Parts: sequence; structure tokens; C-alpha cells
Amino acid sequence: MFTTFDRYLLGRLLHTFAVFFLSAYGLYIVIDLFTNVEAFQNQSTSNIGLIWHILEYYAYRASEFFELAGPVLIVISVIVVLGLLQKHSETYPILAAGIPAFRLIRPLLIATAILNGCLIVNQEFIIPRIAVELQAPRGSNKAQVQRVEPVYDYWNYLMHIDGDQVLLQNQTLVGASFTLPKPEIASQICVLKAEKATFITETDQHRSGWLLQNMVGVLDTDLLTAEGRKRIIPCSNGKDVFIVSEVNFDQLYNRGRNLKLLSSMQLFQRIQNPSTGPLPVRGQSLALHARITRPLLCLLNIAIALPLVMRKETHSLIANMVVCAGVLSLLYVIAQGCFALGSIGQMSPDLAAWLPVILSGIVSTWTSDFVQT
Repeated sequence: MFTTFDRYLLGRLLHTFAVFFLSAYGLYIVIDLFTNVEAFQNQSTSNIGLIWHILEYYAYRASEFFELAGPVLIVISVIVVLGLLQKHSETYPILAAGIPAFRLIRPLLIATAILNGCLIVNQEFIIPRIAVELQAPRGSNKAQVQRVEPVYDYWNYLMHIDGDQVLLQNQTLVGASFTLPKPEIASQICVLKAEKATFITETDQHRSGWLLQNMVGVLDTDLLTAEGRKRIIPCSNGKDVFIVSEVNFDQLYNRGRNLKLLSSMQLFQRIQNPSTGPLPVRGQSLALHARITRPLLCLLNIAIALPLVMRKETHSLIANMVVCAGVLSLLYVIAQGCFALGSIGQMSPDLAAWLPVILSGIVSTWTSDFVQT
């Protein structure tokens, strides 16, 4: 049964989170805007255009900031709500009625689940859709050009893919360069250069790959091996070549390295098809596990916060909140340390992501006896 007091706590936590988020994001806007206001002025010809560019830029950044600061602000909001309940003695009537203190945790967990649901929607649907805008420079609504980050195509026997730059709006690799490996694809190392290349997604009629347009020079098919002829397909016009590959467009620039811009489904697909080698797969696996464990860590942190803020045999609310903040900060540092070890290969990705959950569960069980009765 969801009581009036439950609804009161739920609304209070959501309100507190909204206040903290708006305050933190507003502070970020003020600091960032005063530091980089010239970048907006250089791209604007009028005051109205300047205001529009500022509003548009920070509207997109709100989603990124929510993803970054949301989990921490949720836990801080819970600590503040519990602290205010203690300060105003709102918990004493409940405890006097024989209701256990852990009964208070239900509306807090529900509110936390709602906020984590918003975080999931933001990560899985909103951020991938605005990934290009999130990489746009200040004062511009599009990240038109990005520097190419060369990769090795492991599916094509370490074929090297490079270029001058990528155009994000039409997803084109300009000044494309594909180095065919020896002896798997070609009898000798050769480089295919083209004016531009476009990634073609897989369909029922053809495999995924790159269409090199306006080749620099002529492809000598006699250099291709039997396997190479299956993967390097000249077009009938004599100027274009299609190269079968699983390395897609966004793996050639920052979005491919910035995993927060990818949805979990995109991460899963890359893990299933490790075309760029084992090192990126480790980071992708760690990111995927971290997304699964993040809501669990948030819920466990709340289960830890309640008995520490409402500790029995102590009357100092400030001391309780300091101890709570210290314990949760220590768990946060341990979690970040595990993620760091997982990213450099000193710990498996699944262990790096789930060990903080295990430790938080142990601490939650240990602190459960501290709560007031």
C-alpha cells in the first residue's frame, strides 16, 4: 500500500533532485559560458543569433550533463532528504508507531528507479540521436568535420584504414586510404586511395563495406589473392571499388572511441563483431557491464545511506551525514579504481564492473543494524 507519506517522500526526493540538477547545470553553464563566450561570438552575426546558438548548445549539453552527474546527484538527494527528515523530526512519529525505519526506503527506491529509468532512456535513445550535435564546436549546430582516427580491420587481416577527414553530415571519408595486407588479401602490400569513401550497411543483397569513389590510380586485380577477390570488388565504371568490411563509419572518428555516445545495442553489436581488435572490445565490454550495474549501485547506495544517516545511539546529524558521505565516497573511489583496472586489462571487464556491486551489497548488509528502531 502506497501511503500519503510515501507519496510525500517520493515527491520530495524528485523535487530535491530537480533543484540539485538545475543548480549544478546552471553553475556549469555560467563557468563554461564565461570561459568560452568568444567562441559563440565568432560564429554569430547578431545578438539574436548569439542567444540562439548559446541556448541550442547548452540544450544539447543538458543530456550529456544528466548522464554524467545524474547518478551522483541521485545519491546526494537521498542523503539530503533523509537528513531533512531527521532534522525536522518527521521520522519519530513513524518509529513511535512501531513502523521500522527501513519502511521509509520503499518510496526512496521507487523514486530512484524512476530517475534511473530516465537515465537509461537518455543513454539509450537521446544521446545516440544527438551524438553529432554533442560533438559540435561552440557556436555551431553541427560537427561538420572530424579528424580521422586510423584503425586496423581485424576481419580483413589487419587492413589499415585511414583518411584525411570525415564529413559527419553525409558520413563520408575524404581522402580515403586502405592498405591491403600481404599475403592474405594481396600478393604484395598495396594502398588503395580514393577521393572519398562511403560506408554501405549490410542488406540481403550485399555485405557491409566501403565504396571507394574516384580511385587514385587503377586497381591491379592480378595482385589480389583468391580471398582478396572475394573482399575487394571493382565496380564496372573502372573508377570505384567496393571493399567488404565490418568497420563502420563512426569507428573512424571520436564517436567510435567515446562510448557514452553509443547505445547499449551498438556496444553489443561491436562486441559480437570485434572488427577493430581485442583492445576496443575490452573497453566496450566494460562500458556495457557498467551500464547494467549502475542502477544496482545506486539502489545499494541508498540502502547504505538510510542506516548511516539515521544511526541509533547518536544524536549528531552532521556526524551521521559526514560518515555516510565518507563511506559512499570510499565505495565510489573503489568502483572507479576497478573500472580503471578493467580498462587497462589488469582485471576482467565483468569483474571490474560487478566487484563494486558485491562490495556495496556487503556494506549494505553490515550497516543495516545501525538504523534507529
